[in-house]
Amino acid sequence: MFEIRCGATPLLNAATAVRRCCMISAERRILITDNRPKTVIFVGTSEAAKSCADASEFRRNSEILSQQRTAKTGGAAMKKLHRGGSNPDGEPLSAGRVEYLEAARQRVRRRRLRRTAILLAALILVTLFATGAVGASIARVKDLVDTVHIALSPAVGWPQQTGLGDLTAVQPMSGSFAAMDEDACVVYSLGGTRLAGIQSGYARPALAAGKTRFVLYNRSGNELRVESRTQNLYSKTLENSIYLCAMSDTGTLAVATDSADSTARLTVYTPTMSEQLHWDMTGTQGTPVRMAFAADSRRLAVAAVTSSAGQLQANLFVLSLAQGDPVQLSSGDSVPQWLGWLNNDTVLAVYENCAVVYGADGGERGRFDLGGGSLVSVSQDGANAALLLENGQVCTAVLLDKDLNVQYSGNVPAANQILRRGQNFYLLTDSGVECFAADGVYQWGQTLSVRPQALIAGKQLLVLCGNTVQQIAPPEQTASSAQ
Repeated sequence: MFEIRCGATPLLNAATAVRRCCMISAERRILITDNRPKTVIFVGTSEAAKSCADASEFRRNSEILSQQRTAKTGGAAMKKLHRGGSNPDGEPLSAGRVEYLEAARQRVRRRRLRRTAILLAALILVTLFATGAVGASIARVKDLVDTVHIALSPAVGWPQQTGLGDLTAVQPMSGSFAAMDEDACVVYSLGGTRLAGIQSGYARPALAAGKTRFVLYNRSGNELRVESRTQNLYSKTLENSIYLCAMSDTGTLAVATDSADSTARLTVYTPTMSEQLHWDMTGTQGTPVRMAFAADSRRLAVAAVTSSAGQLQANLFVLSLAQGDPVQLSSGDSVPQWLGWLNNDTVLAVYENCAVVYGADGGERGRFDLGGGSLVSVSQDGANAALLLENGQVCTAVLLDKDLNVQYSGNVPAANQILRRGQNFYLLTDSGVECFAADGVYQWGQTLSVRPQALIAGKQLLVLCGNTVQQIAPPEQTASSAQ
């Protein structure tokens, strides 16, 4: 053992000197440093050189390489701090130095976490874009923004002037409704606020609506517009002429067009207007004349007509959007005049002489014979339905449950529309509106100065007369409001 001294003060013992020596000349002297600024100690070669030559060969080469790497980064040579706050020589570091190095480690750790989070977020976004989930989420956000806008808009109240002429279509939506004549389409909230006005310019405009959006399309052309309750979302020009469109409550769109390769092509688009599937319908299957989505938007009912042996034939299908394979429910010589879903598993088709409920997987579950009456109007309220039939000068209202069991049937005043809501049903006559209980008991009626054209039931009852929309209230509510 020996010591390296600076004057009379011992600095390093032999073991430490071996670890921290750097050979200058094996025959003359060794340079020893003790990490003190500008403190350099030179010793004779005889004893120290032997220790360094044998014990420090490997450490010496590693030290030189480490010093070269440190010089390249422009920083001073610094040894890595070990757990416990000491350097490799076992000498304690100051509290400030330990705190600084610990903060540096924390910064490095945070940078690594940020990089990992950014990479993970980028991977998630790429996956979502590839699967179309981002587009669907954006569409849902737009619908939510519309809902909030409608809810926060001040209720202007009724009546309101729509500027429309003879109505060709009226479709209720969530918190609003769309109405159309031959030239224009307007959207109003149920509180009386005008949300949108559209001049399509189509020769034969038609309308199909879901809960939060609707499609306006040209039956004499190949153009369509997908609209939210407040703004245009998409405009599209197809390659072929449009027969029919249907809009689901979730924004899925079905479009039936002619086709050069088949009798008709039915294409289903996602809420972002990307193609989900298409069905090339053969001459045996026919051309779509009625379409309706289930409430969950997973199935589409399609009524199509074709000609067989010179006779008209109507076919009814259910198309699963997940599988893409149609299931045929029926085939006959009567064309459905109304088509809808009582729930996600049952389809109601009203023909010229009967109403039939089918299971979505096939099979008839219920039937009601119209008894020789002609169908005037159909209304659905959840899983229940109401029919307005006409037989000569007599009109009959029929209320049915989900299996088409009769809940009420009776003669009513001549009318052109029936609307079932809750425990009541309403009739739209040539002169006004009349209300009946579900058991057929007359409740009230209101005469209007202009022939009513459509009836909408929400939180309040609205009637469209000419270019005016006004609210209808029971007489007792009207009296209490006046007081």
